[in-house]
Amino acid sequence: MRIYVSLIMICFFMKLTSPKAQPFSSFLQQINLLEQEKRQEQVNRFLVGKPDIPVIESDTVVYFLYSGNAISVAIAGDATAWIPTLSMTRIIGTNLWYVSTSYQKDARLEYKVVINDMDWKLDSLNRRIVAGGMGNNSELIMPGYQAGKYNIKRPSIPSGSVSDTVIQSRVMKENRKILIYLPPGYSGSHDRYPVCYFHDGIEFFNLTAAKNILDNLISGKRIQPVIGVFIEPVQRDEEYSGFRQSDYTRFVTEELSSFIDATYRSETNPESRAQFGISNGGNISLWIAASHPENTGKVAAFSSNVEKSVMKAIKKSECNNQKVYLDLGAYDIPALLPMVRNLKDLLTEKGCSLSYHEYPEGHNWAFWQKYLPDALIFFFPSDSR
Repeated sequence: MRIYVSLIMICFFMKLTSPKAQPFSSFLQQINLLEQEKRQEQVNRFLVGKPDIPVIESDTVVYFLYSGNAISVAIAGDATAWIPTLSMTRIIGTNLWYVSTSYQKDARLEYKVVINDMDWKLDSLNRRIVAGGMGNNSELIMPGYQAGKYNIKRPSIPSGSVSDTVIQSRVMKENRKILIYLPPGYSGSHDRYPVCYFHDGIEFFNLTAAKNILDNLISGKRIQPVIGVFIEPVQRDEEYSGFRQSDYTRFVTEELSSFIDATYRSETNPESRAQFGISNGGNISLWIAASHPENTGKVAAFSSNVEKSVMKAIKKSECNNQKVYLDLGAYDIPALLPMVRNLKDLLTEKGCSLSYHEYPEGHNWAFWQKYLPDALIFFFPSDSR
């Protein structure tokens, strides 16, 4: 019996002192007390325990770790404006590098590890990887972060249909690929539906799980059934804020709107049309709504660029029945922060119907995916018909 109790006590203390249970801060203190030739063995034991990396302590303190030979190691990501300024320190006598920092307890950030100032890599110690517009990134999720709940496919609910088509534009003098989402029950009804136009459409559709979100919101009676139109850019920046902006605007407000209204059972009043865009796609969405209120009554701009022309158009416009949804990441592209905040102030001053939010996230698709449902619910709540 005494031997049995002793074994239990040994197992208990081994669990307490195992690498996985040991906070990195105390591990760091202990390893610095060891002789250098014994340190690597302790590092190996710590990593074999497979702690969640980056290591988070006290809800807000974060330790980024890198194991490998290098001259220099740094972290670049949302929190550093994607500049590798968060430099790591190597524990002498080992190949383990670390740096500590702190973030809000509900933050979600994306990053990469930069080796020797030039080799940008995913964090090999972090199992969390997220897709982005320019490739995959490693993901840091703080303890208080709440994941979105509408982007997961649910086989048990009715599903909308998706088809692709090509529009020949006389204004743009080119063909344009379009994805069309029709809500569940469309083919069996005679109803007319609001229309949501998504710029950066193909990426928007793929990287925000837009179909799942629409299916879940409609089936859960969070929003009215809507038609989704996902527009692929050809010369993105020129169309959204450059020399092709005027033609692209005519394409959307004249050619594409007419095609949708003639082909599908869409509601044709401006209050039933919404433009959605991220970054520079937010700029063209705002521009269309501000310069053509007879066409569009609702606009959602996520982490948006806001050109001076947009501000001028909004100053001249009347809000009437328009609704605007804006959100912004606290770790967004620095140049965008004052733009969006100034736009928020202008819209508030004019008494527009505005939903505005800032969140501890960065300029990325996972951020926009999470809050796309909020914009849809703001525009087309199921009880508004």
